[in-house]
Amino acid sequence: MRLLKTPASRLLALLLALTLPPLAVIAQTAAPAAPFSAQYRVLRDGDAIGQATLSLSRASSGVYVFSNVTRGSAGLAALLGLDVSESSRFRWHDDAVQDLGYRYHMQSAFKSITRSTAFDWSSHMITVHNGRSQQHYAAVPGTVDRNLAVLMLALHVAAGARGTVVLPVAMPDRVSQQHYAIATAPVAVRVPAGAYQAYAVQRSDADNGLRAWFAPPLLAPVRMEQRDGKGTVYLLELEHAPQ
Repeated sequence: MRLLKTPASRLLALLLALTLPPLAVIAQTAAPAAPFSAQYRVLRDGDAIGQATLSLSRASSGVYVFSNVTRGSAGLAALLGLDVSESSRFRWHDDAVQDLGYRYHMQSAFKSITRSTAFDWSSHMITVHNGRSQQHYAAVPGTVDRNLAVLMLALHVAAGARGTVVLPVAMPDRVSQQHYAIATAPVAVRVPAGAYQAYAVQRSDADNGLRAWFAPPLLAPVRMEQRDGKGTVYLLELEHAPQ
């Protein structure tokens, strides 16, 4: 994906990256996860720039929705009226997560962008809609979109996975196998919502990959960190315990 070469685009890169991490092993679970909603503060190099909400909800006919909504409330993000939303529809199929579709929308004072990804598991094909263009390519079993990958990481940690996990993630033109390292022991993490014993998860095949901390049985991460190519650090910290 191409990003605008402006300070606002670096913020946008964070908001995209928060849903970007992926793995190649399908998280097995005996039953669907319970819905939740978690509130975060968003910081850039230590300065607050907005709020984010990650939530899991039930839809009709056994379909679930995992969403990530971020709104700029301070600094440049507030001046631009930056509003980014991502949502993934999925279901549990054979005790595993099966992605059904993804939608991304970014709105600011100067620009509006909408993208989507559709999964056709009857033909094992993925279709990416990017503005006026479309891209079709074959799906790999267990492929998820970048947004749903965050939930997949949480499911792996909650299921006791440690060490390296790999997830196939739907990119604009292909399925990308992405590797993550899950710590073998928890560490103390303090965020505005309180203190947690959390397992660190880090992208191990990308220099600026996502880092996240999960505290089972919570599926909402208690902290997420992303560094851009210029050393800027974006951070999400849990503000209120998931409900």
